[in-house]
Amino acid sequence: MNKAKFLSPKSMSYIFLVFLLSLTYLPTSDAQVTVYVNKVASMSVDGIGYDITIKDNYAYITGNDGFIVVDIETPHKPKQVGEFAYGYGAFGIFVCDNIAFLAAGGYGLVIANISNPEDPTLIGSCSSDGTSTGVFSSNTHAFVSNFENGLQIFDITDLFNPIKIGEYTAYGRADNVIVVDDIAYVAFTNYGLVVLNVTDPSLPTYIQTVSYTGGAKGLAIHQNLLFVGCYSSSVLVLDISFPESPVILGVHTDSDEGEAQGVAGNSTHLYVADNFGVEYLDISDLPTISKKAENRERISSAHEVDFVGNYIFIAGGGVGKACLVFEVSDKQKNSFLGIYIGLPIAIVAITSFFIVYKLKIKAKKD
Repeated sequence: MNKAKFLSPKSMSYIFLVFLLSLTYLPTSDAQVTVYVNKVASMSVDGIGYDITIKDNYAYITGNDGFIVVDIETPHKPKQVGEFAYGYGAFGIFVCDNIAFLAAGGYGLVIANISNPEDPTLIGSCSSDGTSTGVFSSNTHAFVSNFENGLQIFDITDLFNPIKIGEYTAYGRADNVIVVDDIAYVAFTNYGLVVLNVTDPSLPTYIQTVSYTGGAKGLAIHQNLLFVGCYSSSVLVLDISFPESPVILGVHTDSDEGEAQGVAGNSTHLYVADNFGVEYLDISDLPTISKKAENRERISSAHEVDFVGNYIFIAGGGVGKACLVFEVSDKQKNSFLGIYIGLPIAIVAITSFFIVYKLKIKAKKD
């Protein structure tokens, strides 16, 4: 009778090494998903990021001391190249031409020259009561949302000497603002998206409050589409072809109840930053809005999002992370999940085989 042959320890080691490597290709998303959102880079700095806007090959990210300038020409290798620090936190930023407008927290409105992105310089500022949270510039005026005092409007005809000329304080707790054709859309966190007529900037007047926008926070615009992200986990797409009468084209509510703090998009896709990660939504067939992919990094402080091509940039991501970069792809990035699962299994299995092998050897000798 032929005796059973056992693999040598060396052979078993090779087998389990191959097993371990194969586990690194385990999928971390539903196998039926054909589009993936892969994290490809992150950038560490002091503090966290609050707002982000992209111009040319640079991302401007606000933080605890002002804003930083990040070179994103190679998206998966972002690098800080400039900084504008004035000692106050900046929660919102709007870039137009070579000028950056900052919603500078408790300081009010700050204006910077970014003609040289590597060396931004101060132009002018205007202090105001309350906490400035978001900013939008239109023609000769800057519109600043204020957490305590609603909407504040500044005359910026003289960039070196901006002057506050108007405000709308009916609701307070304003978190963001966008202006189109003398119509202001203001995200009041505790009330909803309020539409104001600002034809006379010194005397803004109420038009309406858009339904289903309670907890409004994130705002973004693309052509005639206005995107609204809400703390209530909802994302809305509005048609503002007639600015005074926005029409809801679609509503998406996420089942995981993540707070939609930042939104950005185009005519076919919408990107959402929330406290669970980043979502990639298909809006090409409104009113249907479908989730195509997501990356659930549990980004506890993701505040805003912007994108270039297939790359999504998140401002925030936890203390010490100013910027996280994701790529939308039809291929899933290899996961190291297999290492965490496979390594302990391989160690236990190889050790067990060694013990069994030695016992067999000992039994043969006896």
